Order: sequence, then C-alpha cells, then structure tokens
Amino acid sequence: SSLSSSSSGSGLRKRSLRSSGLFRSVAKKLSISGNGAEDQLSLCKKGLRRAGSSSLRRVVPMDVDTSSRKSADVAASTGAALLESEKSNDRDGKDIKSSYIYQRMDFDEGMHAHPTCEMLSTDQGRNVVSATLLFNVGQCHRQAENFDQAAHFFHRSWKSLVGNIIFDASGRDAGEEDDDDDDEEEDVYLIKTRFKDLPALALPILQNIGQLQYRLGKIADAIKTYEASLHHAETAHGPNHVIVGSALNSLGVLHYHLSADHSDKAMDLFRRSLAIRTAARGRDHPEVATTLNNMGRIHVQRDEFEEALTYYEEALEIRRARLGLDSLDYAATAFNAGQSFHQRNKLDRALELYREFLRVARTKFSDNHRDVAVVLSGIAQIHQERGEHDEALKLYEESLQVGRAALGTYHSEIAMLLNRIGNFHFEREDLDAALRAYHEGLEIEKKVLEPDHPNIIVTLSNLGEIHRQRSEWRAAIRLYEQALELQKKKFGAESADVATTINTMGLIYDQKGDTSKALHYLQDALVLRRKVLDKNGLDLSATLTYVGTILYRRNMLSLAMDLFQESLQIRTSVLGPDHRDVAFTMYNCGLVHQQRGTYADAIDCYKESLMLSLSSRTICFESTSIRFDIYECVQL
Repeated sequence: SSLSSSSSGSGLRKRSLRSSGLFRSVAKKLSISGNGAEDQLSLCKKGLRRAGSSSLRRVVPMDVDTSSRKSADVAASTGAALLESEKSNDRDGKDIKSSYIYQRMDFDEGMHAHPTCEMLSTDQGRNVVSATLLFNVGQCHRQAENFDQAAHFFHRSWKSLVGNIIFDASGRDAGEEDDDDDDEEEDVYLIKTRFKDLPALALPILQNIGQLQYRLGKIADAIKTYEASLHHAETAHGPNHVIVGSALNSLGVLHYHLSADHSDKAMDLFRRSLAIRTAARGRDHPEVATTLNNMGRIHVQRDEFEEALTYYEEALEIRRARLGLDSLDYAATAFNAGQSFHQRNKLDRALELYREFLRVARTKFSDNHRDVAVVLSGIAQIHQERGEHDEALKLYEESLQVGRAALGTYHSEIAMLLNRIGNFHFEREDLDAALRAYHEGLEIEKKVLEPDHPNIIVTLSNLGEIHRQRSEWRAAIRLYEQALELQKKKFGAESADVATTINTMGLIYDQKGDTSKALHYLQDALVLRRKVLDKNGLDLSATLTYVGTILYRRNMLSLAMDLFQESLQIRTSVLGPDHRDVAFTMYNCGLVHQQRGTYADAIDCYKESLMLSLSSRTICFESTSIRFDIYECVQL
C-alpha cells in the first residue's frame, strides 16, 4: 500500500548546493538509482565523509540488518487500520509496554508524509548539506527497519539544521546547556523561533522523528513532535495547505491511540484535515479516504457502529475506485467495515467483507500471516453466532495454527485467539476444553503482558467462572481473588470492575452455603456500586436483588422488600414495564408478601409477574441467556 501522500511533500526534493558540484553526483545517484537501502546508505556515508561532517565522529555502528524485523516491530497493538477492538487500555498517555507496536506499516493511516530521501543542489549552506545527508542516512536505516539508528540520525540531522534554535517544554534554549551529540533524550521538538526562517528540510525531519516515536508507542512524545510540525507547516505554507491537512490527520491518529478519552480531540483534528484535503484534492482522493477511515475508527472506539459505517463505506468506495480491489488499504477498510457490520449483527455483509480482506491478505502477504489469523478468527465468530459450530471450530483451529506460524507461541495475539477458542468451548458447555484454552492463554499473557494487564484479569475471571460452574468453590474463589487484586492495582479500589468481582465472589459464597460471607461481599459490592455507578444502573439493581434474596431467606422481610422495590424501580425505569426482569423482581416482591401473610398483595404480584412472563414468552426457570436472573429465581 501507499504509506505516504504525494500531496504532503513526499518524493525527492531538488535543492541547491553552494559548494560547486561537491555532492552533485551523490544527489544524482540517490534520485535515479534503483539500489536498495544498503547502497543508498553507502552513498550517504560517502557524502558525509567528503563534507567532513563532525556528526559522523560519534555515532552508532552503521551496519544495516535487513534480515528480520526489530523486536519493537514484532506484533501489533492494534494493527492500526485493522484491529480496533484489541487496543491497549492505557489511559494516562505513558509509554506502553507491549509485545508489539502501535503502527502496522502495511496499512495507511496517513502518518508518513515524507518517506524518501531528500535531494541536494548547489546553493545550500553547509549545515543544510550535512543535515540532508544525515536525514538520508536516517531514511535508509528506517527503510531497513533499523529504527534506533534511524532515530539517531534524524536527531543529528535536526541539530545540524537548526543548531541552538531549539527549546524544551519550558521554553528554555535547549542548546545552550548541553551540546553533547549523544544526548538524544532532551525535548528538542518544541520549536519556539521564526518558523518561516527554517529550511524546508525541518518538516520532513520532524515528521520522521514523530513517526518513529509513534511506531515505538511513545505517543505523548510523538504528539509534541507533530504539533511542532503542524506549527511549522502552518507558518511556512498557510493554514489551508495540504501539508497542514496531513499534519492534522497525523495528530488525530495519535490522539485516537492515546486513549478513548481523547476521541473528541481526535475527531476535531480529523474534521479539520478532511476539510483541507477535500478542498485541495477533491472528495474522491485517496488521502480523503484515509481520513474518512480514521474517522470511522473514532466512532468504533465510541461503540457508534452505525455512524462508523457512514465513514467506512465512503472510504471503501473511494479506495475501491482509486486504489483497486487488490489494494491493502481497500482491504483494511473492508475489514473495518466488516467489524462494524458484525457488531450490528448484519452477519452476511460482515462475512462478505471479512472474506474480501482475507483474499487480499493471502495475496499480498502469505497464508501464514498474522492478519490472516485475525480475519479467520472473525469469520469463525460469525459461524459460531449462526450456530454452525463445526465450521466455527475448524476456522478457530486454522486461525490458531496460522497465528503460531506467523508470530510464534508467546505472543499476545495468540493469547487472544486462545481466549476466543475458550469462549467457544464454554458456550458449547465443553468446560474441559475451555479450561485448557484459557490456561494456555493465561500462560502466554503472563509472559508477554504487564502483570496487571486487563487481559490477564479477564482470563482469570473466565477460569474462575468455569470452576464456579463446576461447583469447585475453592478454586473459583482463588482465581477471583487474584483477579480482584490486579483490578485494585490497575483501576483503584473504587471502580466498577472491582465491584463486579466482589459481587461475583459474594454469589459464589452463597452458592457454597456460606451465607455470612456472601452477605458481607454483596453488601460491599452494593456500597461500591452505589458510589461508582449511576443510580439507575442495571448492575446496581442486580446487587440489590442479590442482597434482598439473602435477607429474605434470613426472614429480614422489611429490608428485603426495600431492596426489591428499589430494584423494581430501576428496572422499570430502564427496561420498561413489560420486561422479563421486571417480572422477576415483581415475583420476589410477591414472595415477601406471602411470607408476611399479606396474601392478596402476594397474589397481585404473582399475577402481574405471570402476565409479564407470558407476554414475553419467557419463563424465568427456562432462561439460559442471563445467568444471574436464573440465580435470582432459583434461590428464591
């Protein structure tokens, strides 16, 4: 796919060279040579030596390793344009520890506007010549996927170009205190100077530094760099130039990845980018499709799938027409749209789009590629939802086989696939197979993820639920206790997730027959849910019912009735008066009236409960879709 946008300044740029002919032959070779990164790197090194650049005196080794990807580029945090649902939940903008990176370079998010080397000409100053060659060395290393060395040379290029006109976050001149070429940690990206006086090379340098920071998951640093790039682009070219549109799009992508809390900021940046790109390029331009695709991802992040499809379908049409049916970017948008159709339960259309992506991925990549594994898993889910279990299991197993071939055993995406397989077996009530899949996934997650990663918490809870289903109370409680400890560390002691786990542990103790402990945990869950949830939350109404159930069995009827009536009020308000959960709660109230001896009231409650159950064609004892509702009826 095209990872750059021609409107954003990509391609070789002709420059002048003051030193007569010194680098003319090097520039000419770089512009016409078909050689790879190693040959271009050799030419740049030769040019730097001829220039006598001091920047070569203290640098990292320049060997080019093109045999394999660097460890930072193994696996993916989201798959960029693809795997929106698998993003990390980092919420504080810190660098994210992961077994993989944010950006999948196979798919175009519009993040790389300057992916090629820069030309030289005869009227450039020595600092620009040196900066250009250092930049080109960085590009060669980046193309060879030596990202640490690429970042090093982009830093050197920046310092060679601008000297001391760089400022840290406080506005102080960062160049005054430390001229050490090895200091690459200083905050050199907040430019506070006359942007219009900077050479044109400043923009490619900044965007490449920011793009590398993005690749490595350093989102907060990348935002600073791209903000400086945006400032420079607006000052140099005006507020409506396509280069400004590119910088706005890139910043939108960064805020999208930073956290869901930044979705409004990201959407505003995308809208500004879309307006500029549409005015400059026309509505059917591939860059417009890139921004539309990114806007669709924001709506997916917000669970607004119908709105997402509005953007995805327009982007898909543009990419189909302009890039062709075999384009990876067309395929990526097809996958994204397929996910949204899947969420909307439009399974035929989702399956069609998943298969379209699979066709392109197998052509462009191979049969054993990570994205092939992911889309096979999505297709398997559709078959599972249709009740076509044999086909679903076959595809899940194929997905796992492909994923292991592509990524190895210990990888977070393999753990994700095992979790889906575990869910499949759990739904089929094959608890032994589910237990094996979850345990295998947990072993991987503990090796490749942070100790308190949300995925580990989910897997521990899944394992605990299996033991609960088996009435293996001690094992279930132990696993839920582990999950609870991690939740408190990750989310804080007063969070909705913590309340849910405490609530579940209360139910386990009640099923075990330890009513005192059950009441203790459920009351703690009730207090916490009153504190952190909306007063009309359905989870709150469930805990009210559970506590009321135990109080009823202890003959504490007045307290039980108060809790049942509060639960009834919430469920009627949220679900409507004809919902089956309202019938359940009305039945509970009838039990309390019967126990009190107010039989007329009890009969009224039972009649209303029965009418609601019959009208919804649901009898609570036959329901299998909501486990806790069954529990309420059975226990009562």
